[in-house]
Formats: sequence, structure tokens, C-alpha cells
Amino acid sequence: MPTGFSFEGALSNAFRAAHFRTFPWIFAATNALVVTLFMVIVGYLSKDATLAFIESIEALENASIDEDDPGAVLALVFGTLTPLIPWAIVVSAGSWVLWAMFEAASQRRYVRDERFSLRLGSDELRMMAVGLFWWLLALACFGLPALSVWNGVINIVQLAAGGMSENELGRRMVPVIFGGIGFMMLAFPVYVFFATRLSPCFAMTIKDRKIVFFDAWNVSRSRFWPILGAFLIIAFAGVIVSGILDQVLQFGFAGFMSGFANAQSGEEVMQLIFSATFLVPIGLYIFVSVFISALQQHFNGAPAAFAARHDPRGGVDDTARMAVFD
Repeated sequence: MPTGFSFEGALSNAFRAAHFRTFPWIFAATNALVVTLFMVIVGYLSKDATLAFIESIEALENASIDEDDPGAVLALVFGTLTPLIPWAIVVSAGSWVLWAMFEAASQRRYVRDERFSLRLGSDELRMMAVGLFWWLLALACFGLPALSVWNGVINIVQLAAGGMSENELGRRMVPVIFGGIGFMMLAFPVYVFFATRLSPCFAMTIKDRKIVFFDAWNVSRSRFWPILGAFLIIAFAGVIVSGILDQVLQFGFAGFMSGFANAQSGEEVMQLIFSATFLVPIGLYIFVSVFISALQQHFNGAPAAFAARHDPRGGVDDTARMAVFD
């Protein structure tokens, strides 16, 4: 049966969907504003923890470290991160919630033709669950190779502490490094395949008003290459534009970082961070960077959303036409 799905439709969906003249720009600007405020607020509330982290780094210079004990070295290094762990959890949880809110808003445009609206309701809670499944997928593909490399490096460090020669150390390190690269190269196409086949899950969750993950496999059947090809074209163009703009922003921002080179203590660093001469340019940098990333997020999701909208088992337009007779 004809579904209306095509490569051309997937590629142009972001530009032909409802409210193109307003939605992407409102979406990106709101995303940038909310994320910038979130980061500024977290940065202000965590300033004591950040100061404790800076002071612990400074204390490492005078600490007595048994360099022959890799475990003690790692424990001391990771111990400096202890003050930041609670705030890392806050940032991770907050970022998860914000991502779900904006992703749900993005998919409502593609699937339901809705205007931009930001809220925290059932759509967003379901999107959080789907995002968690997606994170587990990436962890399954890349976590095991990374863990194997990490274990290999730890074992070699422990052997080096026992008096291993540099030649022997290099001989053992080479297969670990290149083996890790090989694992990653094998894992990447596997991830791309599963990510493409399951990519309609976000739009399907909005379309069906329930958590959809593995069922997205049925929607992308026989559509793998159109979805992947459209995504790559959009993503590649976005990477070029964002890369150019990011270089311009970094070039303009570099001058404001020179003051940190002359800071003599953690207190001076914190004073510089919370001064207007630093907060204003860094806030502008974050806003513009997040604005570009939000546009990429919205446009990159268009091909998979188009596939979900044209579900071969019953698309959005088919349902709307049938509703006329109800």
C-alpha cells in the first residue's frame, strides 16, 4: 500500500512541516535561553564546590603520592572530583528533563502540526523513558569496548609499577590502544544501524501517546537508507555551519580567558568567573552555541519523524482523513 514516504520527503520534512517560518527559531531561541539560565544558576549555586575542587587540585602539588601505587594515585586524583559529584548529578538530571521537554515539543510539530509549546507532562515523561533506552543502546555499543580498553590500561599501569621496562611497556600498550580503536570501529557501524532503525521511536512516542522504542523497527523497515541518507545530508550541512560559527565565537572569546593565566589562587579564579567581564561573554557564547545545537537537534530529527508520520500501518494523514467520517 502507498504510504507517502520518500527520500525527498524525509530530506525536506524540516522545511515543509507546519510553522516553518516561526517554529525552528522560537524553538532554538527558547532552548538557548533556558539552557543558559540553567547553567548560570547551577554555576552560581555550585561555586563553593567549584572552589573546593580548585583548592584540591592546588593541593596535589604538595601532596605526598606513592607513585609506585597506581591505586593510590587514581584514588587521590578522583578524590579531587568529590565536591563536584552531586552537581554533576544535578546537571545530568536537569539536562535529561530539558532535553525531553524540547524533544517532545520538536516532535509535536512534526507529528501533530502543533505550534511551539514547552511543558512538562505525559509526553515529556514518556520521552524521558525513550531517551533512557537510547542511552542504554549507546552504552551497549560503546561501553564494552571502552571498558575493555580501560581494564587493559589499568593492568599495564599496575605492571609498570612493578618495574617494567619502557620497551616492554610500549609493547604491551600498542595492542591495547589499537585493539580499542578496532573495537570502536566495529561498534560504530553496529550503532549506526540500530540507531537508524530505531530512530522513529521519538516521533512514534508522540504519535501513539505511549512509550515506543523497539516497535520503531517496524516503521523503518525498508527505509533504512532513505532515513540515514537524509539525516547525513542535514547533519553534515549543520556541522559545517556550526563549525564555522563556533570558530568565530571561540576567536572572539579567547581574549577574555587571558586573565586566568595570572590568577594566583582559587579565590581569584572564582572572582574572575563571576565578574561581569567574564559572565557576559561566556553567557553570549553559551547562548549562541546552544541556539545552533538546538537547530541541529530539531532539523536532524526530521527524517525519522517523517517515517513515523507515514507509518505503513496507518499514518498521521491517513488517520486525519478517516476522522472526517467519524
